[in-house]
Amino acid sequence: MNGNPIYHAIALATGTLLVLPVVAAILAGWTPRGLRGRRLAARPHAWAVLCFYTLMPLNAVPRMLDASADTVMACTVLGFVCIAAAVGCFIQAECTARRADPEQVA
Repeated sequence: MNGNPIYHAIALATGTLLVLPVVAAILAGWTPRGLRGRRLAARPHAWAVLCFYTLMPLNAVPRMLDASADTVMACTVLGFVCIAAAVGCFIQAECTARRADPEQVA
């Protein structure tokens, strides 16, 4: 059911190398070019991406350890909590951006 753990390890390592440095840089104060006009909204965006990142280890680690189907399913359900948290962070980012610039339409 869980597949080859090497594939999960490769995907987890790749995702970690691609996602975490950008999130860490944003939380440290760097603002990406696409969010320069929404500087106050950059941190909630970073937290949202971090919530999405937690889905990677939640899905990969139990499968790499060849956990039972119940454990894999529990981690998958916990992943939906992370998705809800990410949506909340995106909503907070949008509200923050709109409060900072009420004339902003898009």
